[in-house]
Amino acid sequence: MGGDAVLTINERSGHGLVPWTLRDRHVFIGRGGDRSASFLILLVLAALCLAGCLGGKTGDEPWQNAAGDGPRLSVVVTLLPQEEVARAVGGERVFITVVVPPGVEPHTYEPSAAQIVQISRADLYLRLGPGLLPFEDALVDRLKTLNPGMRIVDTSRGVSPITMPGQGHDTAKGVDPHVWLSLAHLRLMAGNMADAFIAADPAHEEAYAASRDEYIARVEDTDRRIRGLLLGMEGKPFLVFHPAWGYFAREYGLVQVAVGEDGREPGARGLSSLIARAREEGIRVVFAEPQYDTRGSEVVAREIGGRVVLIDPLAPDTLANLERVASEISESYGGMKEEGENRDPGH
Repeated sequence: MGGDAVLTINERSGHGLVPWTLRDRHVFIGRGGDRSASFLILLVLAALCLAGCLGGKTGDEPWQNAAGDGPRLSVVVTLLPQEEVARAVGGERVFITVVVPPGVEPHTYEPSAAQIVQISRADLYLRLGPGLLPFEDALVDRLKTLNPGMRIVDTSRGVSPITMPGQGHDTAKGVDPHVWLSLAHLRLMAGNMADAFIAADPAHEEAYAASRDEYIARVEDTDRRIRGLLLGMEGKPFLVFHPAWGYFAREYGLVQVAVGEDGREPGARGLSSLIARAREEGIRVVFAEPQYDTRGSEVVAREIGGRVVLIDPLAPDTLANLERVASEISESYGGMKEEGENRDPGH
C-alpha cells in the first residue's frame, strides 16, 4: 500500500493519439504530495480520456494516409481560411483541425481546457502569427507546457504587416491581424506551411513542394482575375462596418473606409461625417460582416440611399471569397456607372 504506483504511457495509450513526446514515459505516482507531478498526471489522464472519446481508431481511419504509406500528420490551424491553404499543400497526408469554430468571432474567442488538451496532441500547430490574436498567443504558451515537443509554426512569417492606431481587440500590439486577406500573403503562407510539412515528414518532400506550387499557381490565377475586376478603380473607397480589409485594399490600390471600430457604431459626429463622405464619393454600398450586428450598417445605407452587402473575412473558401469580394466592390461602382449611363442627361 505504501509503494508508488506507475502509469506507463505507450503508443497504444489513448488509441495511439498521445503526443510523441509523452509516449514510452513512466510516470510515478507517489504520496509525497508533489503538486507539479500530480498536475502532469491529471493532464496526461485528460489527454488519454479525450483520445479515447474523440479519437477512436475504428473503421476508416482519419489519421491514416489514404495512400497507405504511413500515418497522416495531425495538424491544427487557428482559423478556417488557413485550412484551405493547409489542405491544398498537405493533401491526403494531413489531418486538419480548426481551433475557432465556424461563425465564431476569433478576436474574443477562448478555447476550453478540454479543447486545449486535444490540440496539444497534434504534430503541428500552424498558428496565424505572434501578436495577431491575443487568444492564440495565450494558447501557444499553454501548448508549450502541455507538449514541449510540439512543432509550432508561424504561418505569417515574412508578411508585411499593417499597423493600426488604437487599442481595440483588432489591434493587438498595433497590428492588423487579417493577414490572410491578401493573395501575396497567401503565397507566403503556402510556402511556410510546405516548409513545416517537409520538416515533419521529409519522406514526402516532393509531394508537398508540388502541392505548394499548384496552390501558388491558383493564387496567381485568382490575382489576375481580381485585377481584371478592379481595373481602373485605384484610389476608390469602399465602406465597411468592420475594418478587416486593409491588406486587400492595399494590394489593389483601394481605400477602406470603416463605419465602426471593434464592432461598435460611430458617434453622431462620426456618422454624419461618414454619410457626407459617402454621398460625395458616390458610395452606395455598405459592406458588413455576418459576425457583427448589421443595424449600424443599415442606418448608413438608408442615409446614402444604398444597400448592405455581407462579406465574410472568415469564409473557408479563401481564394473564391477574395474574388467574390472584388466582384462585389466592382459591382458597387459598376452599377452606379450603368445608372449614370441610362439617366437622361437633361435631368
